[in-house]
Order: sequence, then structure tokens, then C-alpha cells
Amino acid sequence: MTNRFLITGAQGFVGRYTLAALLQAGREVHVLGLGRSKASYEHFTHEVTLVDVRVPAPLPENLRVAAQDLRYRYVQLNLLDREAMTSCIRGFEPNVIFHLASGLRDDPADYLIRTNIQGTVDLIEAIRSSGVLVTKVVFASSGGIYGSPIDNCLPLSEDTRGDPVDLYSATKLAAEHLSRILCGKYGIPAVWARIFNIVGPGQDERHLCGQLISQLAVISRRKAGALHVCGLDTTRDYIDVRDTAQALILLAGKGVIGKAYNVSTGEERSVRSVVDAAIEGAGFANLPIEIGRPRDHDIPRHVGSIARLKALGFAPRFSLQQSLKDSFSYYCHYSDKCACKTET
Repeated sequence: MTNRFLITGAQGFVGRYTLAALLQAGREVHVLGLGRSKASYEHFTHEVTLVDVRVPAPLPENLRVAAQDLRYRYVQLNLLDREAMTSCIRGFEPNVIFHLASGLRDDPADYLIRTNIQGTVDLIEAIRSSGVLVTKVVFASSGGIYGSPIDNCLPLSEDTRGDPVDLYSATKLAAEHLSRILCGKYGIPAVWARIFNIVGPGQDERHLCGQLISQLAVISRRKAGALHVCGLDTTRDYIDVRDTAQALILLAGKGVIGKAYNVSTGEERSVRSVVDAAIEGAGFANLPIEIGRPRDHDIPRHVGSIARLKALGFAPRFSLQQSLKDSFSYYCHYSDKCACKTET
């Protein structure tokens, strides 16, 4: 039997790794990717800094191979075009849909509402209109929906009431509520993946780990410099993007319909410990650290319980140290390639 998977946001960070994991999982797999951006077989949709120059973030080799696999097809399509979405789903007849398309935390409010909320509603309506009986829709949500918990509520379970402190997380929670109601109304089987803080090779530098590794790569080339970070005491729950992809696939197969699952490691790590691990992974013995002003309204502590996900057989494969080390290797590799192109 052929497994047919549809991924929205297929050229995003999580989408690329999910595609690669799906294709690696079996031969009888076909994947249709959808997204706003033009098809790219070499780069992510975001930029990174290589040799002091902002460039489209190169895809790691395994992701480039996945993007060119004959079992994969990409279509540039706006999720808000409900008619086109309906036609696309009807034509492909997916067994499973991964809804990974999303705005980012720093995007304007109107964009977050259109993408995270309206895009989710339009996808569900398109599934219903298509007449295709999917076996599961996996909606990518966020650990940010919990907001700032009191200490005795940690780790956060899926039963913890959502109380988001930023617009991104608020739209994710709203999308959860709306999709739960609509999927229940239309009989569409669905689960929700509340993804915590992702890290991995090629990550957007707007995230903490991406910022740290980018700086370390520059310092490594210059043989001098200081690492800049905004505060060291807040805590987060970091999960490798490759583990995230495996968790999503696990939820597609074994996730209980109607349930939400925290996708994290269940390990609380301070920014200080992340900084130390990043410095060690980059091979520095001592490095000056300049501490800036903490972000306004920042959540002091955050960690998720993964008991529900572990019950399905999930276990993280990548430690934070390995994730950071692999991310640094990514920068070193592509910085060298970028430098060679510049020199020639």
C-alpha cells in the first residue's frame, strides 16, 4: 500500500526535515508539498549569515537529496485559496496531512491571523469539500500557548490551560480551538503537536540557538570576538528538529484522535547552559560573553511534560549538545564554501 502524505509549509524548517524523514521511512511513500514560496532545491526560505553576508540558508545535503527525490512533488499554492486547495487535495488523495504552514513569532498581527488562523480554517474546509477521507491531520501548534506558568505547574502537561503572552502563541491557540471544533463537526480525524523550542542545522537566526551558533561561526573565522546574549537565567525546553520530525510522523500513525501532544524533551535548560554547551560544541575553551537587556515580558521558566508522547514510544535521539554541535558544523561547512566562491 502506498502512503500518501501532504505537507503544508513544506519548504519551512520543520517541513524540510519532515519530508526527509518520511522519504527515509519507506519506499512506498509519495509526498506532496505545498507552500507560498517558489520551489527551491538548494535553500530554505529564510536567510543566514555566512562570512558576514546574508544569504539564503543552504539545505544540508540530506535535505537537498529529499527535495529532488522522485517520490516528492512541490506545488506553490496559497493556503487561503480554498478552491485551489480543494482541487489539490482531491487530486492527490492524501492519507495523512501535516499542517506545518505558519507565520513566525515576529510577524505582524494581521499576517499571523491570516496565516495561522484563517489558513487553518481554509485547509479544514478544503479537506471537507474535497471529499477525501484522510486518516489523520497533524496540526503543528506551539508550546507557547501555555504562556507563563507558575513554578508548581511545571512541567506543563497537555491539560494545562493555555494563557499565551504573545500574538504568535495566541493565534496558535485560536487555531487549535477552531480546528478542534471544525474537525469534530466534519468528522476529520486530527491531533495537535505543541512544539517547544526547536534547534538544528540551518535554523533561522531569529531563534536563540540560531543566533548563538551564527555568532560563534563568525568569531571562529575571525579568531576573536564576544558572544552577545540577552539574559542567562530564563529556561526553555529544546528539541532537535530531527526529533521533531520523527514525533510528527509518530503522531500521524499512533496519535490518539482529538488529543494534543507536547513535542519536546521534557528537559528544562537555562540560557546559561545553552550558551555553555554552544561554546563547548564550537571548540572554545574561554569566550567573553556580553549580556544585554532581557526581552520584555519574557517567560521565566518553560518545560513540557512528554509523558503522553512517550507512551506512544517516543524518545529523543539528539541531545542539546549534539544539536548545537551539528548546527555549528553546518555553519563551518557552508561558510567555507561561501568563502571559496567569494575568493574565486
